[in-house]
Amino acid sequence: MFKHCPGVRSFISPQIIIRKCPFCGEEVEFFEYETEQKCPNCGKTVYREASEICVTWCSHVDKCIEELEKKGLITKERAEELKKLVKQSK
Repeated sequence: MFKHCPGVRSFISPQIIIRKCPFCGEEVEFFEYETEQKCPNCGKTVYREASEICVTWCSHVDKCIEELEKKGLITKERAEELKKLVKQSK
């Protein structure tokens, strides 16, 4: 089995995903936990293909976020962002 949660890697160092704006063709950057961004060129909302991360389904996510923050693996600001995602997914 796993030594640790396989999703924790995305908390500590999230991946950046680039998608072309369907309206103007400009590149739009998303962190892997974000689902929408405003295009820096035309200002329209661009949605990226959704991908599930453990925040949306894990019953231990609150404890996990607290532990990562305590250990200094994520900042307080990052922990707050993740807690907001948890609330949005419920």
